[in-house]
Amino acid sequence: MRGRIIAIATIALVLISTQGTVANPGGNGDGNRDFVCGGSCHGDPTLSAPSTATISITSGNTAFTGTAYQFDTTIEIDMISHSRILGVFLLSSTNGNGDNPEDHGWNIIQDPSGTNVNYVEVIVPTNGAVSLSWVLTAPEEVGDGDLIVAIHHGAGYENLAYLGVSESHSISINPVPANLPGFALDWIAPNYRVTGDTSPVSVLTQNTTEISVEWKLEGESVSHPATVEAGTDDEWLVHLPATMGDGRIVYQVTTSNGEFDVIQPWLTMGTIPPEFDGNLMGARAQGFAGAFIIIALLVSLQGLLQPPRRKNDLDQTKEAEVAEETPPESVVDKPTFDEDAAYRARLLKYDEHPGLLWDPVDEEWVDDPNYEGDE
Repeated sequence: MRGRIIAIATIALVLISTQGTVANPGGNGDGNRDFVCGGSCHGDPTLSAPSTATISITSGNTAFTGTAYQFDTTIEIDMISHSRILGVFLLSSTNGNGDNPEDHGWNIIQDPSGTNVNYVEVIVPTNGAVSLSWVLTAPEEVGDGDLIVAIHHGAGYENLAYLGVSESHSISINPVPANLPGFALDWIAPNYRVTGDTSPVSVLTQNTTEISVEWKLEGESVSHPATVEAGTDDEWLVHLPATMGDGRIVYQVTTSNGEFDVIQPWLTMGTIPPEFDGNLMGARAQGFAGAFIIIALLVSLQGLLQPPRRKNDLDQTKEAEVAEETPPESVVDKPTFDEDAAYRARLLKYDEHPGLLWDPVDEEWVDDPNYEGDE
């Protein structure tokens, strides 16, 4: 009976934990995701609700095959969770599978975070408005394409997940005019540079004889011209200033060939700290330092954890007083007996026997150690 109660309680606890965490209040992180995430996270009517956010799309309705296209959206939201995290999808359908624009021929060059994925998570500012931009390469086939924005978020301290989907934004994909300059189809804008890096950014183009670049720090309103060097095989080296910390730089490329001048979308490049650069000796020294710190900590803990000594154990006054009252033992020097001196004293010398001495105890003659021969 007891085991059955424990099993039921365990199952109930698992179910309660699942209900409390299904909405992922901490977010899932950026990535390439189909809309099935929204359906699986928020499909239960008891756990989801429609979002009251307003989703606006301000992009153009025309694109050329294989050329860059900028998709702009603005989201205005009045109810958001205390974490203020908003998840935003860029989709080509809402079927729940194969929804990524890349499944429909688009190529994401850059997302709002500076990488190249279709799902990003952003922090909504206090004014409740978020503006996001994706830069894509249009499909190679002529026709009509659709792009859709979907969002999900929490609100207040409720466990409900709120879901919103924009109207489908139709784009007419037209053939590229002959010799239209633009980015190379396989070029992907760099996402990050290392802090303080001043090396040039490589830009690959097609049908282009010249490019110009304007740059500015994110948030600035005034742009500055960048120095451009021609490389090989439609490669251009763009010199952009180094950034520090969390600084991000945005730049816009204009591709030209004498017949067309095409202003490309703004691109963003972030900053990351340099990778750790170390050697084996440094790692060993750091390991030894860590070991010494641990040993010192253990010794300190041992001293702190030792039982405190009683005051009587430290006070040796009585023992000292007793030692002073006890008279020291007298030391009597005992005479030492010199056997060699006694032996030499009993030896007798006779003139008639030079070189010999008579031992009256052992009654024998012995050599005189002081005899020096004939005198």
